[in-house]
Amino acid sequence: MNTTASSVRDAEAYALVCREYGDPPDIMRQALRPPPSPGPDEVLIDVHCAAFNFTDHLLVQGRYQERPQTPFVPGLDAAGVVRSIGSNVSRFRPGDKVVSSGVVGAWSTRLAAPQHRLVPVPANVALADAVGSINSHLTAYHGLLDRARLQAGERVLVLGANGAVGKACVQIARHAGAQVYTVVRGSGDTFLLAHEGGGQSQSVPLGELKQGLRQLLGSRGADIVVDPIGDQFTEAAVRNLAWRGRLLVVGFAAGDIPHIPTNLLLLKGCGILGVYCGGLLLQETDAFTQQLEAMLNLMGAGVLAPSPQELVCANDFMQAWKLFSTAPRGTKIVLDFA
Repeated sequence: MNTTASSVRDAEAYALVCREYGDPPDIMRQALRPPPSPGPDEVLIDVHCAAFNFTDHLLVQGRYQERPQTPFVPGLDAAGVVRSIGSNVSRFRPGDKVVSSGVVGAWSTRLAAPQHRLVPVPANVALADAVGSINSHLTAYHGLLDRARLQAGERVLVLGANGAVGKACVQIARHAGAQVYTVVRGSGDTFLLAHEGGGQSQSVPLGELKQGLRQLLGSRGADIVVDPIGDQFTEAAVRNLAWRGRLLVVGFAAGDIPHIPTNLLLLKGCGILGVYCGGLLLQETDAFTQQLEAMLNLMGAGVLAPSPQELVCANDFMQAWKLFSTAPRGTKIVLDFA
């Protein structure tokens, strides 16, 4: 028998259903009749909010590598309160604050999720902050602490340090006792290079980025480069890696996928590490949830500041659609189902 906490009435339960792909897609509110119930190993969540991720944006346009048959309920990340639990569930209880990640159908007031995909949310972390920070903050945590095995005293160079992932990387690296160096875009085609806490900064044009980084880092270079940018920025950073340095490939915000001369890797004894939380979720689900929980605990401890967000009523999806393209860089759109 399920253990249940009172919450939203069954008659009010609904989901956002994608009926046709498009730009914008045809997405309508649809009542959940009957509302879902948890299986033996599942937890039923009263969803308070759900992230509108870049993956979701591509998916509902039909531009993602997977194209579910319409109609379907989009959404991968949800946060809410446990409503009821299956007979085999022991870790969670009705009333617990939780997030689920990678569970399809998150754009709904109710979500039945496998218990191994759920993570508790610290009491002092808002649900919208938790779900809105998963992509950026977990990427930073997974990249620096799992893939790169960051150690205190190492030098971390963060490209795109003013973006959501970049900001989270700076905070985690600082917390881990690293020396932090940053690159952010200035006016026009100039870039501001800085040593956090070292009082050292300079502005350089794109064509002089390699030389500017050499002046900033010296001959020793950076032990770790966090690269969510790609394009020609990557080679300039790799040329300034230290011996046994690690390049974290996070994304390609600048557009083109870089081609790195492999002789640079040989001469520096360095490595390239892919940072893909979606792959971690599919290949190492337990590690994914463990790292997500650890990341949220850092947020609860005040180490990580939540990503900026725009909270939009789920009933007004077109407003969320418009804000997705116009919100400031690094701002997450979160659908409010509460």
